[in-house]
Amino acid sequence: MQFRTIIPAPQYPFHIQEEDTVMLVGSCFSDHMGHYFDTHRFNVCSNPFGVLFNPVSIDRAIRFMLEPDLLDRNRYFYKHRDLWVSFAHHGRFSKENFEEFEANIDHHLERSAEFLHKTHYLFVTFGTAFCYKFIPRDLIVSNCHKIPNHQFDRIRLDVKKIVTQWNGTLTLLKNACPDMKVIFTVSPVRHLGDGAHENTLSKSVLLLAVEKLVDNEFTHYFPAYEYVIDDLRDYRFYAKDLCHPNDMAISYMEEKLAESFFTPETSAHMLEIEKENRFLNHRKFR
Repeated sequence: MQFRTIIPAPQYPFHIQEEDTVMLVGSCFSDHMGHYFDTHRFNVCSNPFGVLFNPVSIDRAIRFMLEPDLLDRNRYFYKHRDLWVSFAHHGRFSKENFEEFEANIDHHLERSAEFLHKTHYLFVTFGTAFCYKFIPRDLIVSNCHKIPNHQFDRIRLDVKKIVTQWNGTLTLLKNACPDMKVIFTVSPVRHLGDGAHENTLSKSVLLLAVEKLVDNEFTHYFPAYEYVIDDLRDYRFYAKDLCHPNDMAISYMEEKLAESFFTPETSAHMLEIEKENRFLNHRKFR
């Protein structure tokens, strides 16, 4: 689908090739982009800790992949009712049996740590500046896991905290993976549960923080938020909840992704893969 837009696709001093490795971490928007890379047969790892929304949780996941021993079981693992949960992971990692729970987390951590060290392009998508601190452990969590609200403090991160924490992690990444490129994005998904005004403030904090983190050499910015908010600017590009971009908006974002990061040859090869995928997914009427 072709869109008439006002924001040109940014051009970067590199191109993503089919043989490159791509990792994506962050909000559910990362899953959309990860699916796009995966269906076009890139070597991709998407959200190995599950969907993460706030910059502190995303930063922590990357640090754990860089240094797996930092994942302190006594601090991050917690039993709530009949489930073991991890405050560093999405709820899809929760299990009743502790041995299965721990083994599953260790398996994904080992694989993602290995993948990160050979990653050429790391996409980081911030979703919201709001986060929740688990009071008994004084710990910002990646997911509240349906634990009662009174056990959490809700806080909004500020630009300074995000930038300070991420500058340290980017230094670690640069030392461990000097050939890597980090591409920041801010999710266009509206977090209206925080309130309309609060959502706008939250996105503003994220955009200001990313502005200070991008150096156009090791770190870059892909304007996903601006494409949806400024280019599309219409609720017909949102799902029924009026928060998440719909299929048309996702298609638009994929076009911009291709224009920005792929050579014409790579794009042509991806079109051939799309044709193959349609053929493989075809079902004959009986």
